Amino acid sequence: MNRAMSSLLVISAAFVATPCMGFAPMHNAGRMIASVPPTLNNQVVLGASPLDAMDFVTNSGAVDVDALVASSSVLLSETEAWVQPLSMMLGPFLNFFSFAMLCRIVLSWYPTANVNEVPFNLIVWPTEPLLRILKGSVPPAFGVDITPVVWLGLFSFMSEILLGQQGLLTMKMKYGI
Repeated sequence: MNRAMSSLLVISAAFVATPCMGFAPMHNAGRMIASVPPTLNNQVVLGASPLDAMDFVTNSGAVDVDALVASSSVLLSETEAWVQPLSMMLGPFLNFFSFAMLCRIVLSWYPTANVNEVPFNLIVWPTEPLLRILKGSVPPAFGVDITPVVWLGLFSFMSEILLGQQGLLTMKMKYGI
């Protein structure tokens, strides 16, 4: 068996041994030094990741790297530098304002509460500018102001779309989409 065929056999054995790893995110994207998987008599031990097997084959000089990448059906890429800091700042921001709007909903049940006192002003002061934006355009339902409910829905929706399990920023970080 020639060297190219043995290289393809190593890659296919690694993909069959760990089928889920073919679509897993690459944690060290853009690494310069590739690691060699554990070997036993020049055969890849089952359980090594396909990326390590591919690194082993490409470092051994058996396969042309450019041809292998061009023919790959799964292309893993590096995430842009702005994605992770944005999600790290956007997550707490959306969670805080979702919680604050939920507290505003509960606070609206107690109309006699003084909103300028310490426990209540921590919730009222950050949310009041947002509520003023929609107060004129969202009519009250059955005499109750529902603008905090609208903002709560908007913040929850944005959190799920951007940062949820299949959110845009999450998919961008995991798969480079």
